[in-house]
Amino acid sequence: MSEADVHFELYRHVQNAIDDQPSRGQITFGSARPEYSEGISGRADIVIFDDSHNPILVVEAKKPGDSGNRDIDPYSPDVIEQGLEYATKLGAPFTATYNGSRLVLFKTLEPGKPFLQRATKSYEISSVPKFADELLNEVSRFEAKQAQWDSLDNAFIKRVKSLHEFVSPRIEDSLQEKIEEDSSFQVSFEEWADKQGLEYSDASKSEKEDILQNFSEQATYLLINKILFYKILENSPAYGDEVAPLAVSIHRVQEDLEEHFDKIVSDVDFEAIFEHDDIYSEIPLEPVAEKIREFVIELDDQDLTQFDSDVIGRIYEGVIPHERRHEMGEYYTPAAVCDLITRLCIDSSSDTVLDPACGSGGFLVSAYNRLQELFPEAKGAHTEILNRIYGVDINRFPAHLSAINLAIQDLESYTEDVHIEVSDYFDVASDTQRFGRVVAGLSGREWQNGDSEDALGGFDAVVGNPPYIRATSLDDKSRIRSHLSDLDATDLSSQMDIYGYFITHSTQFLSDGGKLGFITSDRWMDTDYGADLQKFLLDNYSIDAVIRFDRQTFDDALVGASIIIATKEPDTPTRDENTVKFLRVREPLEIDEIESILREDTASDQMINDTEYRLVTRRQGDLYDQDKWKPYFLASPVYFDLYGHDDTTELQDVADVSRGITSGANPFYYGRREEWEDLGLTEYTEPLLKATGQLDSIRFNDEDAKEWGVLSIHDLVEQGIEESKAQEEESEEYRDIDPAERAKSWMADNGHETLVEYIEWGEDKGYDDRPTTSSRSVWYDLGELDTPKILTTDFTWRIFRSVWNEAGAAVNDQFYCIEPRNDIDDQVLCGILNSRFAWLMVELRGRWAGGQGMTRARIKVYETEELPIPDPRTMSDEEKERIRGAFEDLMDKEDELDEEDRNVENTEDERTELDRAVLAALGMEDRVDDLRAAVEEQVALREQDAGERTQVLVNRPQETEVINLEGVTETRDSTTLSDFN
Repeated sequence: MSEADVHFELYRHVQNAIDDQPSRGQITFGSARPEYSEGISGRADIVIFDDSHNPILVVEAKKPGDSGNRDIDPYSPDVIEQGLEYATKLGAPFTATYNGSRLVLFKTLEPGKPFLQRATKSYEISSVPKFADELLNEVSRFEAKQAQWDSLDNAFIKRVKSLHEFVSPRIEDSLQEKIEEDSSFQVSFEEWADKQGLEYSDASKSEKEDILQNFSEQATYLLINKILFYKILENSPAYGDEVAPLAVSIHRVQEDLEEHFDKIVSDVDFEAIFEHDDIYSEIPLEPVAEKIREFVIELDDQDLTQFDSDVIGRIYEGVIPHERRHEMGEYYTPAAVCDLITRLCIDSSSDTVLDPACGSGGFLVSAYNRLQELFPEAKGAHTEILNRIYGVDINRFPAHLSAINLAIQDLESYTEDVHIEVSDYFDVASDTQRFGRVVAGLSGREWQNGDSEDALGGFDAVVGNPPYIRATSLDDKSRIRSHLSDLDATDLSSQMDIYGYFITHSTQFLSDGGKLGFITSDRWMDTDYGADLQKFLLDNYSIDAVIRFDRQTFDDALVGASIIIATKEPDTPTRDENTVKFLRVREPLEIDEIESILREDTASDQMINDTEYRLVTRRQGDLYDQDKWKPYFLASPVYFDLYGHDDTTELQDVADVSRGITSGANPFYYGRREEWEDLGLTEYTEPLLKATGQLDSIRFNDEDAKEWGVLSIHDLVEQGIEESKAQEEESEEYRDIDPAERAKSWMADNGHETLVEYIEWGEDKGYDDRPTTSSRSVWYDLGELDTPKILTTDFTWRIFRSVWNEAGAAVNDQFYCIEPRNDIDDQVLCGILNSRFAWLMVELRGRWAGGQGMTRARIKVYETEELPIPDPRTMSDEEKERIRGAFEDLMDKEDELDEEDRNVENTEDERTELDRAVLAALGMEDRVDDLRAAVEEQVALREQDAGERTQVLVNRPQETEVINLEGVTETRDSTTLSDFN
C-alpha cells in the first residue's frame, strides 16, 4: 500500500460512517476531506469537519511499511509536529497520527508541553471500517469531556510499544543479513543459540525464522530498556554526578550507546542490567539508528519518575507478544493483586521476602512498598529494605526488569546491589549460598564477589505468581520433583502442574511461621492431582485463606485464578484447629476490605453471603475428608445438606462405571448406516450412540439408533482364530501367525471377502499403525462392546441428562457406561441420575471447560464413580416406585415434544416431580425449590464465565448483608452450615 492508499482507506470509511450517522453526542459531523490544503502550507492527509464546516480533527497518515524518507512511527516528533501544525492553523481541537495499524489521538492546543507529556490516546486497529466509526464516537466523547485520555504511564507504555514495533522487524532484517553475509557471525550465532537450547543449527527454515523473530523482539526490548534506565539514573539525585548525559551522534549511535553503558558498569555498577552477551553488540543498528537517537532526544523532555505503577514491568508486558510470554507461562500480575498478597503475608519491617518467579518485579516492588510502610523510619531505609527482598527467575529478560524496578524505588538513595538471580528455581536449594555470587548472562553464569555468608532460606514470606505450565509440558520432571524426597512427598501426583511444585519447593525456603502467598490457576481445586496438593497444604500449613474471583484476573490470560495464603506450621493440633477461610470475590472490593474480612476472627463452619463476596469457614482438620474445595466457593447451602446426608452413597457403591469405546480411528470403525449399506458391511455393525449431539432426550430408542453404526466383529474374529488354530492342530501344521493375519485369512476363506477388503483398505490408510489400534492384538477388533442400559456424558451444556439406552446401542468415549449391580433397579438408578440432585453434584464435583457460547461442566470417570447419590439400597419399595413413575413421566413428556422444545422449561413439572420423588427418599422433599435454584445458579455461572471477561476485583467498597439460610443456625454475624460433612 502507498501512503495515499493508507489515508484514503481511512478517509473512505470515515466518510461512510459520517453518512450513516452524522450526529454523535454534541457533534454533528459534516464531511471528511482528503489532501486538504486550504489555509495551510502543505496538504493535510485528512481533515474531518462538523456540519458547519468547522475543522474537528486533522489526521496525518503514513504508510505501514518501507516508505523511504517518510516516517511510519505515529509517535515520531516530525510526524506529530506536522499534524499539530496543520491542526493549529486550521483551529481543529484534535490531531491524530496514523500508520494503518495504530492511531494516536492528541489534544491540539497544549502550549509548552513536550510531545510525550501531551494528552494522548492510542488505538491498535484490527478493522479499519469498524475503527473509523468508533473514531467519530471517541472524538465526540472527548469533546464532551466524557472520555479519558491515556494516563501518563499508559501513554508512555504505548509509545514504547510503537517504537518496538518499528525497531524490532528492522533488527530482524539486519540480523538475517548479517548471518547471510558474515560466516563467522553465523557460526557465533548458531553456537550462542544452541547454548540457549534453541537448537538453531538443526532447525527448519520456519523454525529459524521464529527464533530470529523472538531474538530480535527481545534484543529490541533490551536496548530500549537500557536507554530508559540510563535516563532514570542520569536524572537521579543519587547518581547524577556519576552519570554523563546520554548523548549519541547520528553517525555512531551504536558505539556511543555501548560506551555509555560500559561506563555505567565500570563507574557505578548495575552490571545485571547493562551487561549482555557479545552477540547483541554484533547486530548492526544502522537501519534504526536515527529512530533510536530520536527516542533518546525525546526522553530529555520526559520525567521518568512520575509514573504511578510498575511501568517498567508493563513495558515488558506490552512489547513482548502475549504468545511468547504464554509459551513460558508468564502473565503480568495486576498491582492490586500483588499488594493484596504482600499485605497479607508481610507483617513486620524485619521480614525477608522471596519471589521465586519474580518476572518483571511486580511482587518485589509491592513487597518493597509494604516494608517501607512498616519501617519505623522510611527515609534512608532503601538499602535495608533491598537487603530483605530476593527474587529468582529463569528468564533474564524480565529478571533484569526486577533489578530496575527495585533500584528506582528511591532515586535519592544509592543502590549498591539487588538480590535477583537468573536461575531455574528448581536448581536452587534452600541450604545453598547463592545471592550476591551469581551474575547471569544469556550464554551462562559466572561467579563473582567471592563467597557470600548468607544461605538462601528461612524466609518470612514467599510470594508470587508461579508460571502457568501444564504437567504435560514439563521437561525433566524428575529434576523438578527431586526436592519432594526431602519433604516426604514423593507420592504427590506426577500430573501436577508447575505451580504445585512451586508450592512444595517454597515450603523448604520458609521458616516456621513464615507465610506463603501465591496466585495460581484454580485447577488444583478441580483436578485429581489437586487432592494431593490439598493434602500437602493441610500437612504443612495452617491455611489462612483461599480466594477466588468471579472475573478472570489477567488481561491476557484466559485462566481462572485463585490466591492461597498459608502459614508454615509444624504442629499438627495447631493446624487441625485452624479456621480456613474460603473467600469468593463477586464484585470489586478495596484491599482494606478484603484484609479486614480475612483477618476478622470468624468461627469455623460459617457462611456469609454478600452481594460482593461470599465467605465460608471450615475447621482445617475437617478438610481431609473433602477432596473437592470448589463447592466452598460456589455451592448453595442445599448442596452441603445433600452431600452430607446419611442416606447418600457414591455411585461406584451401586454400579460399575467405565468409559465408552476409544477406537483410535473413528473413520474406520464408525460410519452412518447408509455408508455401511453402500459398503455391504451392515451385518458386521451394531447401533452406535456416537456423540452427545445425537441426544435431545433421555430415551435413546431404536429409531434414534438408525443414524450410526460401529464395526462389531469380535465374535467373528474369535471364531476365525480358534477354528484356524484347530484346523492346523488337526493337520499337525500349527504356525505362529499374527492373530490379525490369521483371522483375516480365515474370514477370506469363509465368505467374508468384503470385510477383509475393508480391513486391508484401513491398513493402506495406516489406521492399524496408530497408538491405540496397534496396542490391540487384533487391531481391527474393538473387543466385546458394552451396551449398557444407563449412560452419562462427560460434558454438560445447558441440561444434564443420563441416557436410558433403550436401543441397546454401543457408545463412543463421550459417554460413561453405568452398569448397576445385581440388586439395583436400573430404572430407579437412571431416575436418580436424571434428577437435579445428580445434576448439582456433576456441576460441583467436576470441573469447568471452555466452550462456544458458554463454559461446559466436565466430569471424569473417577469423579463419576465418586458422584454422591441417594442410596437406592436404603429406599422403600414405595419410594422406588414413585421414582420409577416420575422418571417414566419425564421421558414420556420429552417424547411428546418436538426436538427443539425438549428443554427444561417445557418439562419443568415432570422434572420437579422427579426431584420431589428423589428428595422424598431423603426426607428433604421440602427443599425442591432450593435444589432447582442451586442448579440454575451453577448453569448461570458457567454461562457468565464464557468468553474473555477480565477484571481485577480489588478496589471498590460495598455494604455487607448477612442472610439467613434455611436449615442453618444463625450466629452473631454469619450462618452455620448444618451437616457440612
